[in-house]
Amino acid sequence: MTTTVATRLAEHLSRSDGQEDLCFLTWRPSTGATRTSAVIGEVIWPERGERLLHGNVSFTSGYFLRAAAHAAETGAGLALVHSHPKGRGWQDLSDDDHAAESGHAAQAVALTGLPLLGLTYAVGDQTYSARMWHRVAARRYAPQWAENVRCVGDRITVSWNNSLRPIPDLREQLTRTVSAWGPDLHASLTRLHVGIIGAGSVGALVAETLARTGVERITVLDFDAVEAVNLDRLLHATTRDVELARSKVETLARALRRSGTAGSPDITALELSVVEPDGLAHALDCDVLFSCVDRPWPRAVLNLAAYAHLIPVVDGGILIRSDGQRMRGAEWRAHMAAPGRACLECLGQYDPADVSLERTGQLDNPSYIAGLNRDHPLRHNENVFAFSMAAAANEALQLLTAVIAPNGIGDVGAHLHHFATGTLDRDEADCNPGCLYSGALLGSADSHGLVVTGRHSIAEASRLARRRAGRRLSRRIARRIDDMLWSSV
Repeated sequence: MTTTVATRLAEHLSRSDGQEDLCFLTWRPSTGATRTSAVIGEVIWPERGERLLHGNVSFTSGYFLRAAAHAAETGAGLALVHSHPKGRGWQDLSDDDHAAESGHAAQAVALTGLPLLGLTYAVGDQTYSARMWHRVAARRYAPQWAENVRCVGDRITVSWNNSLRPIPDLREQLTRTVSAWGPDLHASLTRLHVGIIGAGSVGALVAETLARTGVERITVLDFDAVEAVNLDRLLHATTRDVELARSKVETLARALRRSGTAGSPDITALELSVVEPDGLAHALDCDVLFSCVDRPWPRAVLNLAAYAHLIPVVDGGILIRSDGQRMRGAEWRAHMAAPGRACLECLGQYDPADVSLERTGQLDNPSYIAGLNRDHPLRHNENVFAFSMAAAANEALQLLTAVIAPNGIGDVGAHLHHFATGTLDRDEADCNPGCLYSGALLGSADSHGLVVTGRHSIAEASRLARRRAGRRLSRRIARRIDDMLWSSV
């Protein structure tokens, strides 16, 4: 849910008289490759006489039917949240809680077509717990517990189900890292499933930063191969990787498995673009995404993920102005797209008109690129390792700020760094008036109705070229020897 909704719920559910309270909500499914998330939408506030407060709390059939009817009319599912005034941490269900939710699970799915979602708010430490009610037999429903509950916006707060995602061990390798912000925040930060979209110079450095910080689950998406032209700025890549036609994600993932400080780092390497259906599905499995791409189409897809699916996206970029002989200037930027913050389109990180050009292949047409204005961003591909490090560091700091919120500050705005002058610009503006992402698309999840993915001919050609190169016997033998030597070091 958004932090705005979470704040309003907390005000309603935290009663000064110490009694429990409740209300109904709507939710929509967000479907990834391996998980489904429930995206909370509207709060359906109780009207006079629709709930009964008697220490515990109950609701009338009229309130349930009114809320279910509204959910059905809007194409959403029904959720019920109630509070435990003295609760702390992830809450189990009492007998009364179980009876109230299971007793209405069949009606909820019959009226809305989606399962009943139950949530509990522990007032003691502001922790949410959640479960989805599924039919297990005739007239019998059982809860499927969520892994976590995420509140995103001006900061990122996560309530964890420790039975499904155990608290990580405080390993010696992480002693100084944990001492910076404490074991509780470290446990929350490192259990996030982080997706890195783009394994180029910035993406590789972001991934390395997260792996050494102890993040347990990292998924990296990139369809491209390591080339000689990458070696001046691509962390972990060597001439050997070029000779063996390795993909960027393969090269990065095997290094992260070695440098990661988590007890059992789970590193997934996918030779996909996020604009392909399978690529987006895997991105939607993540809690946070890093946009380390330089094209408009993937940025547009990630912008949708940030607002429709409520998955925060940390984005950035580098722009160098040079005539090939003399540098005139360079900038790098970092910002987070999330509810209550300016989206990537409103920040000017991509032009929506260029998205359709990329989808039709025009942005890979040399004659089209040659016809663009000389200062057009799409004509600039200069980069320097030091600038990549600066951009990657600032993107990583955007995530750390949102999760740790030092001094209660989780949103420091969009940052633009100027190399030539050594100055920093901060932008705390919201989206432009009428923005679809922060408006109609916010929280729409799977029901956004847009076709944003499709075939990516460049990605397909890149994968095909590597498969063909890998069929050569000499290269297969060389790869096997190289892998054996790598694993033995």
